[in-house]
Amino acid sequence: MKTRNNVQKTILSTAAVIVSLVLISYTVTAQDFWKMVITNSSFSEIALAMADTHEKPKAHQVNAETWNEKLMPAVEEEPQLNVEEWMKETANFEDAQAFIEPATENSLKVEDWMMNEAHFGTGIEKEMPLMTEPWMFNEKLWTR
Repeated sequence: MKTRNNVQKTILSTAAVIVSLVLISYTVTAQDFWKMVITNSSFSEIALAMADTHEKPKAHQVNAETWNEKLMPAVEEEPQLNVEEWMKETANFEDAQAFIEPATENSLKVEDWMMNEAHFGTGIEKEMPLMTEPWMFNEKLWTR
């Protein structure tokens, strides 16, 4: 049974590799096919110019001064902040006082139920003994 599964897995993985190689070779030959179709059309010059994109762009002369300007981080300046009249009015901030005042909590107290051990486990737990059943000894179930 295991051998059959292993053989099936091997066959499937081999088939997947073969199919992927066929698809890759098909896509590589398709590039040349489209170039051949374009050359035989009436728009051959325009189509060839659009299809021929694998030429390297020409290198431009690099000016060191402009290159340094591009690499330098831009200096950012923020405008000076001014205090406005509405910021000085305390009536605008009265509701915010509730968030600024620290919250006070009542001190914790030990209650009677916390001291009662009946609410908590004592750590002494009794387990039921394990029982064997006839199916556990059936050799037909365990040997294949």
